[in-house]
Amino acid sequence: MGRGGVPRPTGRGVGVLAAGVLVVLVGWLLQAPALVFAGTTLVVLIVAVTISLLFRTADVRVTRRFTPDRGVAGWSAVETVAVLPRGGRTSGTVRVREQLPFGRLSDAEAAAVLLVPGRASSAVFRHHDLPRGRHRIGPLHVDLVESYGVARRRVVASGVAEFVVVPEVVEVGLGRESRALGDGSRRQREHSLAGGEDDPVTREYRRGDPMRRVHWKATARHGELMVRQEEQHGLPSARVVIAVAAEGWPDARPTLPPTSRVGVRAATAAIPLVSDAFEWAVSFAATVAVEVGHAGSATVLTTPGGTLVARHDPDSTTMFLDDLADLRLDDAPGAPAPAPSPREPVVAVVSGLGRPDLDLLVASRAPGSSAVAVVVTAALPLGAGLTSRPTRPADGRARADDRVLAPDEVAGALRDSGWRVVETDSSVDVGRLITTSGVLDD
Repeated sequence: MGRGGVPRPTGRGVGVLAAGVLVVLVGWLLQAPALVFAGTTLVVLIVAVTISLLFRTADVRVTRRFTPDRGVAGWSAVETVAVLPRGGRTSGTVRVREQLPFGRLSDAEAAAVLLVPGRASSAVFRHHDLPRGRHRIGPLHVDLVESYGVARRRVVASGVAEFVVVPEVVEVGLGRESRALGDGSRRQREHSLAGGEDDPVTREYRRGDPMRRVHWKATARHGELMVRQEEQHGLPSARVVIAVAAEGWPDARPTLPPTSRVGVRAATAAIPLVSDAFEWAVSFAATVAVEVGHAGSATVLTTPGGTLVARHDPDSTTMFLDDLADLRLDDAPGAPAPAPSPREPVVAVVSGLGRPDLDLLVASRAPGSSAVAVVVTAALPLGAGLTSRPTRPADGRARADDRVLAPDEVAGALRDSGWRVVETDSSVDVGRLITTSGVLDD
């Protein structure tokens, strides 16, 4: 069992205390010792019962199950908490409430659980409108209520669980018919007909390699998993670019977990930034990558600066979405992405951009490649919007020639560079936009 709180009277206990004090006062005014004694007895009883909770514990083991086992951003999930008493003295009815990083369950949402030694009891919580991310669920708060309901003590059961919420992927159904990406499945069939199964060009297995690439003859020969090198290189790819700089997303704002109790200065440095428009962009990028996978092609997801965000191929969707669950605004730069291949289609989803990122995005298009940019405007309240504004470099001094271009400026610059531009806002349905804009048809 984890830490315990200070026992407190319940609403009923406060009422009994008030009644006891009132009886004492009336008895004193009326010079009635019997009333004074009765009132004093009530007060002492409540105080004694409250103090007795200091010696009561709830030694329980907590396990959690989520349905589905991975959440989807914006959707709901059901959490089933099983509570098993571990001590023979732990019994009776308690109320349990989960501690969440993305919201707070009120006392009214606490679930009543009957603890019986040797038997697990369950409580069910439904979490709505899940935010994308890798969340730490727990610990469980357990309210020990005195049998007469006049006092309670809240204790915290040890143990937490991780719950991954991935971006929403919209089923579009265009990937298998895409003219731009259809070479993926065709090349795979040609490779198979050409005897790719016996391809001797192999290397050792690395984390993230699809199992379909395992070369079993080479594996048996080397005594460790080997994968086909040539097939990996031959798998056609597309490039999806997503802007992650918070300064370019007009609705980016800080958020603080509701359970945090750190100081203001310490909290400010660790507060993550969130943006509804950026969440829309992550869902768009995930949907495009999965559709590209339906066409038999791989996807490289990068930032405008060429930093690798994630990889996706038809056999790695779960891992890819897990990587996107971790993606945050202003993420630190990672490893550089591989250079774009000739004729590799590029789909970018951006909003405002600084001039350096815009120049790098234009340069990310390989010779002969199609390039589509989806420029997103945040669905802001009436009268709000993003205008060009200076960025603040590391030395803290803003320069007039170093600014974030507004979405309409970004769209114009990309059109001038030969990109096809689709302008939208984050209230538009991702699937409808992909279907009607022809993003996958170039």
